[in-house]
Amino acid sequence: MSAPLRVRSLPAPVAHPRGAVRRSAAPDVGPRSRPQLRLVDGSRLQTAARQRRARRLAVAAAVAAGLALMALAGSHAFLVTNQVRIDELQQRVEEAQARHQALRLEVATLEAPERIVTDATAELGMVRPETVTYVRPAATPPPAAPAPDEAAARRSEPEGAAPSWGAVKPYLGPEG
Repeated sequence: MSAPLRVRSLPAPVAHPRGAVRRSAAPDVGPRSRPQLRLVDGSRLQTAARQRRARRLAVAAAVAAGLALMALAGSHAFLVTNQVRIDELQQRVEEAQARHQALRLEVATLEAPERIVTDATAELGMVRPETVTYVRPAATPPPAAPAPDEAAARRSEPEGAAPSWGAVKPYLGPEG
């Protein structure tokens, strides 16, 4: 069983003093009543416009904040990716440094005089000498003072140039 339908009829036309036909208000039939109509002044329009602008600004701010957060997340992902690569390179550097240290130790061991002497006697059959003789070059007398004309020739030669024949001749000794 269904509830009976309510039918609203239009109110009867009423003559308006200026000649326009208006309908009179219908009695309140339904559960909802109509709001009372009133004039809207400029301040209400301005308030509504301000509220619309505020809503638009809030939406724009929320969108901008969302974009900023997405950009931040993207840059963070980029940093993390590069940090992984940096960590891998750092590990390779540490391994290379350890290998370098091991090779330096091996070079120091191979260059040790005791090892060289041991290898020379054991593998090559060399024998230690009983006495060690050091060879020194013979003492040479200092060169004689050059003649005045040679000194003048030396002064005229540019710095770093090969010495002239006259400057070299006294050091050659007697001709054979």
